[in-house]
Amino acid sequence: MHINFNGREIELVFGLRTLTEIDRELGFEIEGASLGEGLEMLIPKLRSGNIVGISKIVKAATSHDKKSPKTFEELETVLDDIAENDGFEAFGEQVIDELGKRPMTRSLLPENEEEKKGQTEAKTEIGTV
Repeated sequence: MHINFNGREIELVFGLRTLTEIDRELGFEIEGASLGEGLEMLIPKLRSGNIVGISKIVKAATSHDKKSPKTFEELETVLDDIAENDGFEAFGEQVIDELGKRPMTRSLLPENEEEKKGQTEAKTEIGTV
């Protein structure tokens, strides 16, 4: 999965570094203590098309690229592109689909979402035999 930024496609990567950043960015802070727990907020924010959440996810998932969007202005450019081409909720669903494909992030999906993925993959495998 990719985003467009400054005429380039940048891959969204959901490795440990990204997940750690998302956990911190979407997590809670109480009395100066960071509680993390942002990964639990990831799927609801993607499903609802939460613009601030999506911007933080895009920033974290593209941080591996030296020319990734870093400032609010640069992220706004990416968000405008997402809004015009996909819409935030559709983009969120695409990210959820991507998370379901990776062993490390599959557990973030609700159980019924994982089951749907498994059933779809099983049907695809049966159809190709």
